[in-house]
Amino acid sequence: MANNHCWAIRYRNASALYQSGGLHWTLLALVAFCLFALIGCGERDAGLPRDARTAAVDQQVRARWGKSLDDLPTVTLIMLSANNENILDEFEWAFSLHHAVAHGQKVKFDRRDVGGGGSSMETALLNLYTRGETPGLDILWGGGDFTYMKFARGVKDARGTPTGPLLETLSLGQDVLDNIPAEFAGTPMRDPGQLWVGSTLSGFGILYNKTILEKIRRQPPRDWQDLGDDRFLGLVELADPQQSGSAAAAFRTIVLSDDWPAGWGRLMAVLGNVHRFADSAGSAANAPALGEAPLATCIDFYGAMRVLEAPDQLVYFTPAGQSVFTSDPIAILKGAPNPELAQRFINFVVSPAGQALWALPVGVEGGPVRKPLGRQPIRRDTYTQHAGRLLPFILDPYEPGKAIVLTDEKNGVNFNVLRELVGAAAIANREGLTAARSVIVRTGHRPDLVAEFNSLPENVATLEAMAATANLLYDKAALDKLRTDWQRFFREKYKRILTAEKSDKRHEATSDKRQAIRNGKTSPAVFLSLVTCRLSLVASEAPR
Repeated sequence: MANNHCWAIRYRNASALYQSGGLHWTLLALVAFCLFALIGCGERDAGLPRDARTAAVDQQVRARWGKSLDDLPTVTLIMLSANNENILDEFEWAFSLHHAVAHGQKVKFDRRDVGGGGSSMETALLNLYTRGETPGLDILWGGGDFTYMKFARGVKDARGTPTGPLLETLSLGQDVLDNIPAEFAGTPMRDPGQLWVGSTLSGFGILYNKTILEKIRRQPPRDWQDLGDDRFLGLVELADPQQSGSAAAAFRTIVLSDDWPAGWGRLMAVLGNVHRFADSAGSAANAPALGEAPLATCIDFYGAMRVLEAPDQLVYFTPAGQSVFTSDPIAILKGAPNPELAQRFINFVVSPAGQALWALPVGVEGGPVRKPLGRQPIRRDTYTQHAGRLLPFILDPYEPGKAIVLTDEKNGVNFNVLRELVGAAAIANREGLTAARSVIVRTGHRPDLVAEFNSLPENVATLEAMAATANLLYDKAALDKLRTDWQRFFREKYKRILTAEKSDKRHEATSDKRQAIRNGKTSPAVFLSLVTCRLSLVASEAPR
């Protein structure tokens, strides 16, 4: 029965893609169907480790329920999550043991996978909800807070009718509300209507290979501004923000480390230092570990995990006072088949026991069993209760000076607009970007060229203009025109920077030859060359 339901979910997702129209979508639907068929489902029990913790719980279960842990009845929780297998395993094991003692039931986790992160999960779910269907899932977990904010507002279905919220209302205890603030540093940590709650915090920082930097004699970066320094030209691995929500959030963090539009200039310097745009945030974070590039921007979790694997070579840090900490939420999806069990799981994730799993080392009481998870707890009290016991790279973001405080002005830097801007400036015009950045470096940051390099289209030059432009993103025709206009804008300005350098070189060559004539150190051949050069210059600058 479970397998049949699993295949139905795959088919409905692929069918939704198909019916959005066209041969392109037909092919995409076929690919999506095959993808769901290969990795779409994973109903399984918790596979509990046979360790002392499990043995102790077995004794508690026997005392309370009169039977062994293995003999308890089983219930199933259906989950769609952007978290990796290590995280899911550890939380499944811990929750299963907790639920066995508290409710006398083992829990079987049916994991669903749409073959991607937050953006892929959002697309797959919206394809169903806009068709008036429900996905048959209990839990949505991870992938960044923008998806959850959208789902809390609801969308319009295929007939243009508002769906209302696509999430069920949670029941959060006072202990949770006291320790997970409604907002932190201007960023929401939970929905005001309790439609979602943050399960952990995400920050962004810089990962670098100190061995490589030492070999090429480069001092390590200290902050975001440093990452855009000339010494790192061509050395920074970045992810494509159109493929990775966390990459887009990292770029927004760099922008928010200054005011608009100065923050855009800071980001442009980093983008101009790019070695490669990887197709995922995880691939970008792998580059320093694999020696493909010495530096990368990444989410704190990715950086921490790489450092754990190669602590002698890799360093990750979050620039103090230059990071935005956002929540990575968890929620119950509309139409969940097992809402009560889903609520119990969420209660566990945001409990002191669940939060400790994120940040304690393996083997300590309350910590994970097999691998460290290395993520920032969202509960304030976790940092005080476990002070001195947390993994070394876990910082307390609630300490003063650790986070960027998002004012109304900073919140005006629209995430989706910025993602489109970077797409036009750097992804669609990558060669022009890096060539123009090289000119900036070669010319010693000539002020007029720097101003040209950092310039913006008029419809995003101010935060007021950006707010108006953000409304265009929801109209396909308007969005297509915006992308075309912006790509042309950046392509042409990069060409102007390259042309300016060529013009300077021609002027310098002409000036040198003139000086030679004045000094009587020229021959007829050089004189003829000077005349030819001047005629060529006049021709190139003539209006067309």
